[in-house]
Amino acid sequence: MSWLSQDMPFGVSPEGRGFVKVNKELEPNPETGKKLFAEKCSVCHGADGEGQYNDDGTYLYPAVAGDKSFNDGAGMARTYTAAAFIKGKMPFGQGNTLSDQEAVDIAAYFTHLPRPVKANKDKDWPNGDAPKDVRR
Repeated sequence: MSWLSQDMPFGVSPEGRGFVKVNKELEPNPETGKKLFAEKCSVCHGADGEGQYNDDGTYLYPAVAGDKSFNDGAGMARTYTAAAFIKGKMPFGQGNTLSDQEAVDIAAYFTHLPRPVKANKDKDWPNGDAPKDVRR
């Protein structure tokens, strides 16, 4: 794994690493998110979030919904986690161009599209301390 940090000075975080912060007090609007997804995301991720794939089956742009997407227990299935990624990294090559509200709305839309179900999800958060955006 050391090759990942090859030519990086010790203790320096590479540009673009991590997520930005989004306001978790914002109320998500999935209807607005659906419109924004169509405008800003579907060109890469497909109209239904199914992604785009190369002839060899590897993805060009990953699925964010459907059978080839992450499951409903993944961190990215959480509205505010997805919004933080979207805000900082999307649209591709145009990170930090969406407002917090736009990122939250887009996340609220696509994180609730059909996707694989995580096995034994009922065992997550056994103490009842699940964040408000966890899929149940």
